Amino acid sequence: MTVSTSQDRTAHPAGLFATPFAWLKQLCVRLFVRSVLGQAGAALLLVEAIFLAERFPMIFRDVISHHASLFDGSLIVLLTSPQILDFALPLAMVVAVYRTVLQMRENRELLVLSACGLAPGTFILPPAFLAVVAMVLSLTASGIINPLALYAQRAVLFDAAYQNLTTATGQSQFIFMGNRVAFVPQESLQARASNAPMTRQHLFIYEPLDSTHFRVVQSDSVRTSGSEPENLLGVTVAHMTSHIFSDTPDPQDNPAGQSTAQPPPPATTGTEDDRTTFYADTADKIIPLNDILPFPPRGEPETELTLPELLLPAHPQALPQMNASNPVLLVRLMGERLSRGLLCLLAPLVALAAVSQTTQRNRSIALPASCMGLLAFNVGTESLIRAMAPVGLVAELLLLLCLTATLAGLLLAALRLGISRLLLPQLLRA
Repeated sequence: MTVSTSQDRTAHPAGLFATPFAWLKQLCVRLFVRSVLGQAGAALLLVEAIFLAERFPMIFRDVISHHASLFDGSLIVLLTSPQILDFALPLAMVVAVYRTVLQMRENRELLVLSACGLAPGTFILPPAFLAVVAMVLSLTASGIINPLALYAQRAVLFDAAYQNLTTATGQSQFIFMGNRVAFVPQESLQARASNAPMTRQHLFIYEPLDSTHFRVVQSDSVRTSGSEPENLLGVTVAHMTSHIFSDTPDPQDNPAGQSTAQPPPPATTGTEDDRTTFYADTADKIIPLNDILPFPPRGEPETELTLPELLLPAHPQALPQMNASNPVLLVRLMGERLSRGLLCLLAPLVALAAVSQTTQRNRSIALPASCMGLLAFNVGTESLIRAMAPVGLVAELLLLLCLTATLAGLLLAALRLGISRLLLPQLLRA
């Protein structure tokens, strides 16, 4: 028993220093990751709140113009939030890692861990792990979530406008259909109480024909009925009168010597009054819904393309509209999304370098300066991406990787030279 006890006493200290990663997991990783995640989440919420506050006027304008409900407006706000996520993640990582490491340094936790036998390089492992996770989240947000959210926004607004067009409402409104403008007065209570297809009274439509002529259509009533599978809209007009007017400029506005003759209205048969005025008791027309509410397919706005679709534009099963897209624009979009993902890898190194340079004199500017440096790198890479996009995707990716590797190497060299300033307290000394 005496031999075994001596073996246990000698084995325990050896095992203590032989497994430094166990100490790192118990004393550093858990508290570090928990603190970083909490502060990064708070920073993300702050950036999202600022972004949504800045975007609120545009969101409100879209909601009002498409006659969307409060629920649809809430969906638009929710679907707008992923637009800033890939940009906010690097900033949140810088803030969270900086504050957490600075607190651990000033509490002498890093100094104690180093005295227990941990190599200084092991302090970079937890931030590096979080950086890889943040990069994956950034690429997922910018490459998949945000493009689908942009398409969902258009779908919600289109559905709201379609319901407003085919459903009776109790308010007067203007309806814009391409270059046509229709004014629909408020509907009566009897019509709103009935279950018949939507009927509007006293419709007024303004339609430009050319540069000098326009048509005005007046109707006592109009009934519309939607047909979603065929994307058609049935319109029945009663007691319709159509007038064609000539917009003749004032002769005083024309310089002397210029002719004021106007081209005739669209050619029709009959007298002058017949050519400019048309009347009908009833008129039925089937209008393609796309002529009134255009809804381009997903991917026609290139920002709605996901990252896999950008990486495989020539795939046989790719979206048809991608073949007509500008390849330079697709390369630029891909480069911008990848560059913001790579920013997440640099964010912890920037934060650690800022901590190593933080002293009593510059404690108030170290964090803002590090965030500004990261933003400046992002702006510079975006400018280079726009310049390199015509060259091709391979050259663009090589440029991004070289810039990221160069800056990461410089930050690691600075940390290696200033490792003592990273471990020793610099603000409050006992």
